[in-house]
Amino acid sequence: MKRNRIFFIFLFFVPLFLLAVLTAILPARSFSENENRPLAQMPALSWEGIQSGTVQSELADWFSDQVPLRDFWIQTNTTVRKLAGQKEVGGVYLGDDHYYFQRFTDESYSTGRMASVFRMMDAFVQKQDLPAAVMLVPSPGTVLSDKLPANAPYYDADAVFDAAGRIFSCPVIDLRACFAENAGEVQLYYRTDHHWTSQGAYLAYRAYCETLGRTPREYTLEQVSDHFYGTLYSKVLDSAAQPDAVWAIKELPTVTVTYEDGTVADTPYHPERLAQKDQYTYFFGGNYGIVTIQTEAENSGKLLVIKDSFANCFVPYLLGDYSEIVMLDLRYFGGSVEDVIAQQGITEILFLYETSNLLTDTGILGLEK
Repeated sequence: MKRNRIFFIFLFFVPLFLLAVLTAILPARSFSENENRPLAQMPALSWEGIQSGTVQSELADWFSDQVPLRDFWIQTNTTVRKLAGQKEVGGVYLGDDHYYFQRFTDESYSTGRMASVFRMMDAFVQKQDLPAAVMLVPSPGTVLSDKLPANAPYYDADAVFDAAGRIFSCPVIDLRACFAENAGEVQLYYRTDHHWTSQGAYLAYRAYCETLGRTPREYTLEQVSDHFYGTLYSKVLDSAAQPDAVWAIKELPTVTVTYEDGTVADTPYHPERLAQKDQYTYFFGGNYGIVTIQTEAENSGKLLVIKDSFANCFVPYLLGDYSEIVMLDLRYFGGSVEDVIAQQGITEILFLYETSNLLTDTGILGLEK
């Protein structure tokens, strides 16, 4: 009996020991293409860090990120949990029809901070004294709640939109009813990624035009990829995942796109990104602090879009409506937003954020610079 106990202890601890040794001696990876994020590195050891617990936490992150065959262990974990009947893996809900949803609950954000951020945004708009609108893109689980696992906790979007309606003095574009009406006919969100699709963004564009009293333009979409596995898939590596298709506007107006590093392009699309893991970066090549787009729509106003990544496949619909569009992602932009407005001669402002993103975003505080 004692011999069996020693054997099982040996069987359990030796593999862990070997994994730790391999993690320590193998070259550290700096970036995970599958997860599209930088990987934790070996922390610097210090007595102060050990006392505060920082070193221990960073060591745990380092081991988790650098463990050999990391993707294999993630996939194995998902398979085991699914066999056990679990519907959540690593903070991702495994929904119906092969949809994945990021877990986000009422405990994931502060209502007090939300109200403070909304008031700051509204004060900024009032100070600029320019036409403005706020588009809060509903989270996928809000619109596709019927695809969430039974009894899966999800935040109360009604409370967020009610607060926005009370606080903002400019129009708040609420897409929930429009999306709910079209959810059965149009794929609004990617199954494997947290973003909306170009079809969903087009419905939002129509709602934006209607809010401003404009006639929306008609566009034809073409499929540019049929094998997109997004960020949520990367967190679970579910062998049963179904790839998404990526669609984009077939014919765009003539434009000049200038990036913050001085790079200039004649299209917002980056076809080379379709050969990489994160195919959503097909739109504008990803996220940058500031992107300026000059169009041939003369005397059509200049729009400032203060945004997260959901705007990347939305803005192409606006290229025929404005002579200039400036996109600011405050997570990466370190300058003054007011200076941009003055220097570029901005005539309109649009805030565009996915709702749960805005509730936890720290970049938005850059408005106060």
